[in-house]
Amino acid sequence: MKKILGIMVLGLLLSGNAYAEEMTVKSLLDEGYKITKEELVKFDRYAQKIFTLKKRKQVKICTVRINDVGGVGSLSKCMTP
Repeated sequence: MKKILGIMVLGLLLSGNAYAEEMTVKSLLDEGYKITKEELVKFDRYAQKIFTLKKRKQVKICTVRINDVGGVGSLSKCMTP
């Protein structure tokens, strides 16, 4: 019984982020954030564009993956540092 309860609690803790709102560069720009810095980091087969966005004292950092053929990949992430 304790194992089942432990598994249920662990499952609820780990699934909490599944319902969090996904931040994208576009959604942050729509909320009033401004891009203050852009940086390109190159790797062998792809590159990443790093954006720093600010709104008053709030800062968000977003990365967008760029494939070697110039297309934008589906791996884009935004986070609060």
